[in-house]
Amino acid sequence: MFSTRVFTAARPVITRTLSAQTKRLAHKTNVVQRELPRANTKSRIPYYIGGAVVGTLVWIGCLGTALNYQRLSSSVVTGTLFMVRYDPRVISLLGDKIDYADKWPWITGTVNHFKGKVCIAFDVAGANGERGRVRFSSIRRGQVWRTEEFVVIRESDGKEVDLGDDHELTETGAPAAAGL
Repeated sequence: MFSTRVFTAARPVITRTLSAQTKRLAHKTNVVQRELPRANTKSRIPYYIGGAVVGTLVWIGCLGTALNYQRLSSSVVTGTLFMVRYDPRVISLLGDKIDYADKWPWITGTVNHFKGKVCIAFDVAGANGERGRVRFSSIRRGQVWRTEEFVVIRESDGKEVDLGDDHELTETGAPAAAGL
């Protein structure tokens, strides 16, 4: 096909185009004939396992935060906090201006209107720095909600105020504010 004369004839043209500096450095280049080093072929499985663990922990954290936000936004938690804020016995126990103890409160328990069961607990604090734990529990029998437990417990000495007998419940299981 192609004759070698074409390639040999092109060689002097290529060598003539090299610069003078390239020619000076070319004779100093030493090529060492040796085997290349072996490539690092560590297993990537630990990285995959670590990524799966981190991903699972992030997913669990996000899911827990979303479910806590759902409980925090429910009418039961709002009504319970309202009753605690304005009850004179709780005000004398914890102080004025009662609100959640933390900036982002964690509501433990369940709010399940479908099954007719509400069982929540969260921390509150008054203006004088006293902290307390609110526990509220109610169940539905037929169409009527019944309070099982509604107490505020002061953390410093364990003194408790029972609010469960004084309040009626709404159709969602939240304390009714008609008494105040």
